Amino acid sequence: MKQHDIEMRPYGPTAGREHVNGVSNRPKTLTVDLHNHVRTPDADILVKPHLPKDFHPSVGVASELTMNTNKKQSEDREIPFTDIDIRLAQMDKSLLDVSALSCSPQQFFYMVDKNLCAESAEIINNNIANTVKTNPKRLTGLGTVPLQNTDLAIKELERCFKLGFKGIQIGARVGNEELSAPRLEPFWKRCEELDILIFIHPSSFYSDRFGEHYMLNVIGNPLDTTVAVHYLIFDGVMARYPKIKFYLSHGGAFPASYAARMDHAYGARIDARQKIYEKPTTYLKQFYFDTLVFAVDQLEFLIKKYGADHVAIGTDYPADMAEHDPVEHVYQVESITEEDREKICGLNALKLLNLSESDFK
Repeated sequence: MKQHDIEMRPYGPTAGREHVNGVSNRPKTLTVDLHNHVRTPDADILVKPHLPKDFHPSVGVASELTMNTNKKQSEDREIPFTDIDIRLAQMDKSLLDVSALSCSPQQFFYMVDKNLCAESAEIINNNIANTVKTNPKRLTGLGTVPLQNTDLAIKELERCFKLGFKGIQIGARVGNEELSAPRLEPFWKRCEELDILIFIHPSSFYSDRFGEHYMLNVIGNPLDTTVAVHYLIFDGVMARYPKIKFYLSHGGAFPASYAARMDHAYGARIDARQKIYEKPTTYLKQFYFDTLVFAVDQLEFLIKKYGADHVAIGTDYPADMAEHDPVEHVYQVESITEEDREKICGLNALKLLNLSESDFK
């Protein structure tokens, strides 16, 4: 692909695969996007004066070109992140009937004071709830919680439930803590009791080696999720909460394609089986995966490996790494049935959220 071709479509069809001519087929059933983001400016106004200078991994790591590109793309995406009419128009183009709105991952704010984060989470969740009310037949909401404090996280989780949210979005880690931290046990217990969906989204696992070529995102984001998944499995969270529902961004990241390495370690080393009593892949199959893998053969692998019941559309709209043709992508997988396509394109998402098509009629 030539440089000028890339510049002409920075927020268009992915270069990860070829696309169909004309409009794609779509299922007769409802189509749902479980992975997309909105930004709440009021939360930024509240928190940004209190953010540490190095709160984002691009500071001091990213190349000058990456930082400049990030700045330009941030300006480009400001309106799509906040304008609901633009979002609805894009949903129509993408053949999506419903979007489950979640906050921008940069608004988790786990690095600030717990009370400030709790206040910002309340502002964000109120904004998402109010936005959903403007278009209840096209939108639903996923909340955010101040995960750096367990009691406050549970309190906001319960408020999210009262707001009508059927799910929440969390980061892949909380500062230097993993999602398997012992203090989070009451939180996972409550999530399982409420039967609420937990969408895990990364914020980057960064290294000085990731400064060039947008590797902070290309490698860093799925790596962040990868580490989280391994801790949830190896530290026994999935074993202790077999009914908990985790939905993973970016196709489940690296373990989704290289899971047997976990099983090998479990069989070969005593330090890889201290807290679980079955092979790690047994617990990996409890997760749900978004479709954001870009290539047709990779999506086909994900479906065959984990089942059509465990895959649901995610676009990452309106980010630069977004998928703008998610339904087309599913229909390019020729080996699956129409029933499978209906599940992946929307019915699985509705089931995970304890909703039905009638809720959007």
